[in-house]
Amino acid sequence: MASLLIALACAGCSGYSGSNRATAAVLGVMTGQIERIPESRGIFVWGDSINQLCQQWSAARVNQSGWFYGTSNPTSSADVYVLAAPNDPLSVVAAENFDYMTGAVEAHEGDTVFFRGRNGFFGAWTITAVEGDRDSVLTGEWYFKAGGGGDFTSAVVGGGASNYDANFGGCEGY
Repeated sequence: MASLLIALACAGCSGYSGSNRATAAVLGVMTGQIERIPESRGIFVWGDSINQLCQQWSAARVNQSGWFYGTSNPTSSADVYVLAAPNDPLSVVAAENFDYMTGAVEAHEGDTVFFRGRNGFFGAWTITAVEGDRDSVLTGEWYFKAGGGGDFTSAVVGGGASNYDANFGGCEGY
């Protein structure tokens, strides 16, 4: 009976093993607010209580767009892809099929940047605003697919965590 329960719990684990991943797979997509993250300083870290993604950004066009970095940049734990506005990130069934870049991509207000982590997890940022011509800040919403996999159509749940890490320490190991 215990084997049957474990098999059922891991049905959505996308090839990952371990009890933590089985629990997270049930959770769906976590989301939260991005509030005025400064450009080119520190990193933004987001995810569940076990797994996370890390990203830094910089302004591209004043009050319009920003640069987002793939794994060729040491401040990023993920490769990047831009889903142009007005697409809803929660309608994406298979984010793993996007053509991710290891370098930088430019995204505009309204776009969603998808992240494919080195750790196998997927996340996204929908950009609401890029403000300022010097010391710009970014506002938007973050998403994290708990349990791995790129299906963002599963239920949206709370419980995720995010923080701005000015010292870059939160990205180690990812």
